[in-house]
Amino acid sequence: MADNDLGRALGWEDDAQVQESEFVLLDPGVYDYQVVGFERGRFDGSKQMAACNVAKLTLRCTNGAQTGNVFVNLMLNTKVLWRTSQFFKSCGLLPADAKQGDNFSMALFNQVVGRTGRVKLKHRVWQDKTYNDVDEFLKPDPVQAAPTAPVQQQWGGGGF
Repeated sequence: MADNDLGRALGWEDDAQVQESEFVLLDPGVYDYQVVGFERGRFDGSKQMAACNVAKLTLRCTNGAQTGNVFVNLMLNTKVLWRTSQFFKSCGLLPADAKQGDNFSMALFNQVVGRTGRVKLKHRVWQDKTYNDVDEFLKPDPVQAAPTAPVQQQWGGGGF
């Protein structure tokens, strides 16, 4: 891990700069997203799931009125492969009409940064704190997924 990922210990006499939390609690609903971060991680396993790799994604979400980052972990485990399939369909790395049993490669994660799609968000409460949570990655609108001419996605004021 890079030094920034772990932070840096401060001494009692060190100078520091004021920082604000970048967390924004978004209202539940449907948002456009862009993948702005991807890290590889590892899940050590539990009683419910075998140890596996984890794709740690940062999604920059906007609905026009609100914009914020949402963090989601996708476990590379057959038990929850449906979620990874849903994500890849949402961002256009798999065809929206891909069917149960169609093959694809986890190497698609090498292409996720910068990809866009739509997501349904909800709130999750854990240890008395409320967080943004991905309820569902949405399939692309068929009209937008198959334009007759190349169209460049425009993001208005969303900070992408």
